[in-house]
Amino acid sequence: MPTSNKDYCKRLQNPRYKTVLLLLLLALTVFFIYFQGLNGPFMFDDHGNIQENSQLRITKLNTENITSAALSGHAGPLKRPIAMLSFALNYYFANGYQYFAFKITNVIIQIVCSWFLFIFCKQLISLTKISHLKTNSVTFIAFSMAMLWATHPINLTSVLYVVQRMTSLSTLFTLATLIFYIHGRNITDQTKHFKHIFFYFLSFISFLLAIFSKENALLIPAYILLLEWVFYGHKLPWSKFSSLSIGIRNKCYFALIISFCAFLLFAIDYASNGYNNRTFTLTERVLTEARVVCFYISLIVLPRINAFGLFHDDIPVSTSIVAPWTTLPSIALIIGLIIIAIRLKPTKPLFTFGVLFFFTGHLLESTIFGLEIAHEHRNHLASIGILIALTSLFIHQQELNKKYFSLVISVCIVIFSATTMLRTFEWKNDYTLALYESEHHPESPATLALLSNTAYKYQNYNVAETAINKARKIQPLETSYAINSVVIATLLNKPINDTLIEEVKTKIRANPFSTSTQISLAHISKHFNNDAFKPLQAYFIEWLEILLQKIGGTQQASIYHYFLAKSYLATGNTLGAINSHQQAFNLDKNFINPLFEMGNIFLALKQTKNANIVLSQIETANANPDINRRYDMHIQELKDAIRKIDCQKP
Repeated sequence: MPTSNKDYCKRLQNPRYKTVLLLLLLALTVFFIYFQGLNGPFMFDDHGNIQENSQLRITKLNTENITSAALSGHAGPLKRPIAMLSFALNYYFANGYQYFAFKITNVIIQIVCSWFLFIFCKQLISLTKISHLKTNSVTFIAFSMAMLWATHPINLTSVLYVVQRMTSLSTLFTLATLIFYIHGRNITDQTKHFKHIFFYFLSFISFLLAIFSKENALLIPAYILLLEWVFYGHKLPWSKFSSLSIGIRNKCYFALIISFCAFLLFAIDYASNGYNNRTFTLTERVLTEARVVCFYISLIVLPRINAFGLFHDDIPVSTSIVAPWTTLPSIALIIGLIIIAIRLKPTKPLFTFGVLFFFTGHLLESTIFGLEIAHEHRNHLASIGILIALTSLFIHQQELNKKYFSLVISVCIVIFSATTMLRTFEWKNDYTLALYESEHHPESPATLALLSNTAYKYQNYNVAETAINKARKIQPLETSYAINSVVIATLLNKPINDTLIEEVKTKIRANPFSTSTQISLAHISKHFNNDAFKPLQAYFIEWLEILLQKIGGTQQASIYHYFLAKSYLATGNTLGAINSHQQAFNLDKNFINPLFEMGNIFLALKQTKNANIVLSQIETANANPDINRRYDMHIQELKDAIRKIDCQKP
């Protein structure tokens, strides 16, 4: 055999070389299955969080721009600065909102996540200390787990739905946190204190990066406790607990139960505030989530392309434990899986860890908090648990049948990859996405609204009108569909039905005020001065006035006073515009745009004295450290404009 061939064979036997090849294969596979969707457009929440966020449009990399972009998020209480900064950097390096740049970044994050999962799975398998597994087998099994997850179609929305980079970054840094933690925990040499501290420090930094990507990473301490219970229960400090007297242990258990109950009561009280604008109650959501979580498990175990979707608002809400009837069996299945997982811990620790990891991953987004009922991206991290649990059934056998294992894994990877590629084809542009989504979910109001908007964009007006009217009838508690029905009729130059106008007003008064309704009103405000929207002007002003009577003098009302002010100005009510702009600012001192609009009105009226009063308010507001950005340049422009008018006066 030639020397070069011998060297090549030796390299193939090298574990590090094999690992590099496997990681490269993971990367190429992920890129290949998502390639068709890399030029697809922004979708739904992408517009508000990214495309319409002016603070992300940085043209210079400096501290002010980076800070402003990072703090421009409004999707969560921590503002998710890591994800927001990544969007800004995409904009900067791509010279604008280039779809490919944003989506290829998400694909790269998915690749890195799969690499981290490979490392994490190797660590977990090693912790089980299964004697019949050799090093090569451990590497192959970990690779199989990572490949199953990387190709699974349930992860598609976390990759091609750009704004869900928040989720994928959280997954990436959560895996990094756990990897560094395990590495530090496994150092047994008591003299290597620096290594302990170093890896725990890296774990803590990764934890911070995770929670500032998305708040669901606050579950990391729960994941670490799960790791400790499953794999380190016999080690310090837990081994000392068993040596305590029964009385002391019972007191500890009692203290834990009391603490848990107190925390649960606090969490329920906090979560109850999130249901003001929902069409379901806290109890209804908790009952429904039992069915939703079982639905997620079915999607992971048996992926069906017609069951996946961008929206799952066609899932009926559980109004009691027996309505619909699947609620009680779903609760029983979840309890049963948890009990089985706990009982199998001594003999099948990986199965235990996987099942409980999945349920832990849903503690925030699939329990008491008033979020939307279901979204696939909530499984980006949690699905790892189910895949680990299923794969572990092969590992925990007396002896691993490599041929059988390889065959099953290969078939699953092919099925997962093919399904993901089919979904990627659907996501290649907004029209194909809307068409396929509406075929898969014909009773989903949100999907029908998406179809209506997309069909109108592509001048398929009959489809647009039919879809939005169907959505309106399916979900009468959603005001935005009635508003959009009026908009579509207006744009098609059709007479506006008085009954429909009354329906809108009634729904604004009676229905919860949803995010979709906010988006619909913002859309009309944005295009208010367009000729096509002029028939809507009087109706829009009336809708806003009704809405403001409903929500009162809250901070939420600020943006609608702003919309009302712009509407008043467009219809010639200058005084009303000035008063509404001032009210918008008074309700939210961090919202400075209304003041600039007021300044522009006074400039147009040549009233520089009033413009200077507004300027003084702007400068005071600009000095507030809580605002997301500084307006120094805009302030200077306003000063120059005032000075110019003053110079022109006799």
